[in-house]
Amino acid sequence: MDAARELFAEHGYTDTSTAEVARRANVTRGALYRHFRTKAELFEAVFEDVRTEAVQLLGARIQAAEGDAWQRIVVAGCQAFVESVADPRVRRIIHVDAPAILTRAAMQYNAPGFLFLESLVTYLMAEGLLEKMPVHYLSRMLWSALLEVGVYIAQAEDEVTAEAEAVSTMIRLLTGLRPQPASVGRAVHEVVSVQR
Repeated sequence: MDAARELFAEHGYTDTSTAEVARRANVTRGALYRHFRTKAELFEAVFEDVRTEAVQLLGARIQAAEGDAWQRIVVAGCQAFVESVADPRVRRIIHVDAPAILTRAAMQYNAPGFLFLESLVTYLMAEGLLEKMPVHYLSRMLWSALLEVGVYIAQAEDEVTAEAEAVSTMIRLLTGLRPQPASVGRAVHEVVSVQR
């Protein structure tokens, strides 16, 4: 697993062979195939490992952050997420190769990262920091946005600018989901009613 993770991060899925993985791990290809039937299966195991580690680091950053719940979860959380995407080893495996190699189901709503995001959304709503709405649906929308952030940064010519844009845009998006004063809420309701 360690050898595969290094090679997938360095060279990407396409340019990494199982022969190279076996050579770096100092095992035979037969031994490798006893554990993983295909290169795709090996990659999925590495992906799960990297993804779980990224979620644990994100959780630790949020716990260690200072300020109120909004500062810790939204501001520090967005910054920590973008920093994890900026790590080329994490980005290559999770945001570049995984969307092309793995099924949508493998990347989506049973993922540790998604379940962690859903728990944060639930907490923010319970604390009155986000409007009450269907938690699972909002979490799915945010999850899709976060996956796209990784792709955007990975493909950007100017990563520093892309990372800053990603943080500020995510925070602005979530700020727009905060509870509005009653007068604003009535105005929005009236606009929606007129449009219907």
